[in-house]
Amino acid sequence: MGLNQSQSKGVFLTITNGKLVRQFPTPTEKSVSRVNKMGREVHEEFYDSLSGYITDIKTRESEYGKSWVIVVKDDSTFFNLECGYSSGYAMSFLKALPNADLTGLVTLSPKLIIDGDKKQSVLFISQNGNGLKHYWTKANPGELPDLKKIKVKGKDTWDDSERLEFLEEYVKSTILPKIKPTLQEMSEDDTPF
Repeated sequence: MGLNQSQSKGVFLTITNGKLVRQFPTPTEKSVSRVNKMGREVHEEFYDSLSGYITDIKTRESEYGKSWVIVVKDDSTFFNLECGYSSGYAMSFLKALPNADLTGLVTLSPKLIIDGDKKQSVLFISQNGNGLKHYWTKANPGELPDLKKIKVKGKDTWDDSERLEFLEEYVKSTILPKIKPTLQEMSEDDTPF
């Protein structure tokens, strides 16, 4: 009886420098402490990959901007992996996603590839020990919109707005319907939100 507070049923993860990051309110045996951009002290553990079943993909707005949230479930836990809306991690994941068997186990592995002064962030999807190739490529872009060169404050820059809108609609119309039947098999108590 009375007022109760529910416990979060999910583990929240982000990606930094090619690693999955889990934050804790207090230091743990394996955590590294630092002060983030918002001036808050955070305690983080780092991981190389995440394996499970993709149960949802959505976008959300926060104090850090718009992001993608990929919900992955293992035997007993939901993991909410958040990555920047226009990040290399999100783009590489979304471009390979159509080649995934969404009823099967996946492994997500972020990497930060440094070549001289260039950095490339990638979120690889693998299934059955094989990395998935991109569905849309430079040689075969299909219906994926091109980046547009625009001027911002007098400088040329690449605008990916149309591409992101396309990918968000593609996830909603094509990917989520393949995932949702799996979600319906779970009880309401199992959902992360």
